[in-house]
Amino acid sequence: MPVAHAHARAAVGIAVLFAVASALVARPQSADADDPDQLLVDFVYKNKTLNERAFAKAEDKKVREAFAKHFEAKYASDLADGFGPDADALRAWLRDNPEVRELLYTAIEPGVDNVPKAAEVFRDLWKADAAAVKAHPNLAVAVAVVWDNPRAVYDYRGHQLRTKSLLPEKVEGVGPAENFRYVVDRAAKLKGVQLQLPWEFLVHVVNHRTPDDEREWAVKNYLARRPGVGTSYKDIVYDQEMLRTKSEVCKLNGKPYTLPGIKEWGGVCAMQADFAARVSKSVGVPAEYVGGEGNSGGRHAWVVWAEVRAITKEQVNFTLESAGRYFLDQYYVGTLTDPRTGLEMTDRDMDRRLTAVGSAPHAARQADLLMRAFPAVRDQRGATVKEQQQYLGKVLALYPMSERAWLELAAMHKDGKLADAPEASRLADKALATFARFPDFSWQVVGDLLTPQKDKAARTRVYEKMVTGYEALGRPDLACEARLALVGYQVEAGDHKKAFDGLTGTVRRFPTEGRYVPKMTAKMEEVARNLKNGPDLTAKFYLETLPRVPPKRGAEVSDYCVRLHEQAIAFLRDAGKAREAGLVEQNLARVRTAR
Repeated sequence: MPVAHAHARAAVGIAVLFAVASALVARPQSADADDPDQLLVDFVYKNKTLNERAFAKAEDKKVREAFAKHFEAKYASDLADGFGPDADALRAWLRDNPEVRELLYTAIEPGVDNVPKAAEVFRDLWKADAAAVKAHPNLAVAVAVVWDNPRAVYDYRGHQLRTKSLLPEKVEGVGPAENFRYVVDRAAKLKGVQLQLPWEFLVHVVNHRTPDDEREWAVKNYLARRPGVGTSYKDIVYDQEMLRTKSEVCKLNGKPYTLPGIKEWGGVCAMQADFAARVSKSVGVPAEYVGGEGNSGGRHAWVVWAEVRAITKEQVNFTLESAGRYFLDQYYVGTLTDPRTGLEMTDRDMDRRLTAVGSAPHAARQADLLMRAFPAVRDQRGATVKEQQQYLGKVLALYPMSERAWLELAAMHKDGKLADAPEASRLADKALATFARFPDFSWQVVGDLLTPQKDKAARTRVYEKMVTGYEALGRPDLACEARLALVGYQVEAGDHKKAFDGLTGTVRRFPTEGRYVPKMTAKMEEVARNLKNGPDLTAKFYLETLPRVPPKRGAEVSDYCVRLHEQAIAFLRDAGKAREAGLVEQNLARVRTAR
C-alpha cells in the first residue's frame, strides 16, 4: 500500500555509533553501568548538533543495533528477572543470533509491555525449542509481547456465557507455548506468505485460546478459502430467536461453544464475528473481532482481517478487509482489544499501524525507535524547544506517517510550546495530505496543531479543506464533526449565511446519519435565528430533507427518523410556521404506521 515518503537527508556518525556499541558490549549490562540514556544522546547528537545520519533511511540497521544495546543496558534487571536461571545461557545465545536479539529488544516496549514477563515468555519458548525460535523469530516475538499481559489476549468467553453454551475445559490450557507450537508444527500445512509476516501483524494471529482441535477443524474446512477468509462470517446462520428474545433463547443453549458448534447452530452478529476472527487466526491470517455503533445507535459486531497478497523485505502488500460491516447502518469505526496493551483500540488505527509496517518496514521501525528515544534524549540533554522541533522534523522527513512524532508535535502546539502560526497551518495541511487515507488520525491532530493559529480566516480555510476531504471519503461522522467546528469560526466572523448553507449542504449529503444530523439541524436552527429569512429557509430545508430520512431500521420504525420529525415540528411551531408543522406531523404519522 503506497505511502508518501520524504527523501532522507544525510547520513549516521558511524564512529560514534561503533563507540556506543563497543562501550555497551564491552562491559556487563547492569543498572550500575554508565547511564544508558546518555548513550542514546551520544548516538543521536554529534558535536552538540543532531547527527544527520541517525535519521537517514540507509542507517536503520545501525539505529536498531544502538537501540537494542541501550534497551539491554537500561532494563538489565528486568531482563534478568524474566530470563531467570537461564539468563547467562540465553544472553549468550542472543549474542550468537544478533538479528533475533535486536528484533526482541526493539519490539518489547516498556510502558506498553511488561518487560520481565515478556522476557519470561520468550525464554520459555527458547528453552523448549531454540531452533524453532531461530527459524520463526517474528512469531516468537509476537507471542512474547502479547502473552506478557493476560488482558491483551482475545477473550471470547463472554459469547459463551451470553448463549448459555458449554465452553470446553481445554480452552484454559491454551497459552503462549500452544500458540507458538501450533504455527511451528503446522508450518508445512499452513505454508504461504502469512508465515513470513512481521511480528506487528502476527500479534493478531497468536492472541487467542482456541484449542488445537478447533483450529485443525478450521484448517480442514477453510485453508482453501484463506483468500477472503473473513467472509466466513456469512457462513453462520443468523439466530432470529436469539435476537427476538434478547439472548434468552439461543440455538446454542447447552451446546458446545466451539467453532464447529457455532457453524452448526448459528448465532447473532457477535457469534458470526467471533467465528470468522478465530477461523482466520487459525489459518494464519491476522484478524480481529470488532464492535461498533451504527448511525441509528445500535451496536453491532463484524470481523476485520489482513488480506495479504505478497511479502518482500521492503513491503507487505495487503489490505485490511471487513465482513459484516453493513452499509445500511454505516459502521464507520469499530473497536477491538489491542493485542499489546489489552486496552481498546480502533480498527482504523489497526489499519494505519499495519500500513506503516507494511508499506515501509525499515523506515517506519527506525522512526518509531527514534521517537521512543525522544523523551530520554530530550530530558537527558535538556533539549530546547527548537532542538525538539528539529528532532521531530527529521523523524517526519525519515517517515512522514510517524504516529508518535505527529502526536508530540500536536501536544507541543496545544501546550503553547510551539507558537508559530504560519508553521502551525503548514503542519495542519501536511497532516491532512499525509493521512488522506486515514482521516481519523488527521482529525485527531489537526485541531491541536492549529492552536497557535488565531487568524480566523486561516483556521476556516483548513477546516473547509477537512470538511471537503471527509465528505469525499464518505465519512459523514468526521465531516459532520469538522463542519460543526467550521460553523463555530464562521459564526464568530459573523458569516451566518455561509454557516447555514454549509450545515444544510452536509445534512443533505448525509441524511441517513442519525448520530449527527440532529446535532447539525439543532445548530442550523440556532444559526437561522441570525438570518432575516432564517425561518423560511429552515422550513424549506425540513420539508425537502425529511422525506429522504429512512423511516425504518430493518423491520422497526426508526427512532432517529421520529426524533428528527419531532425536532422539526417543535422548531416550526415556535417559528409560527403552522402550515409547515402540520405537513411534517402528517409525514410523521405515516412514518409511525409504516409497514
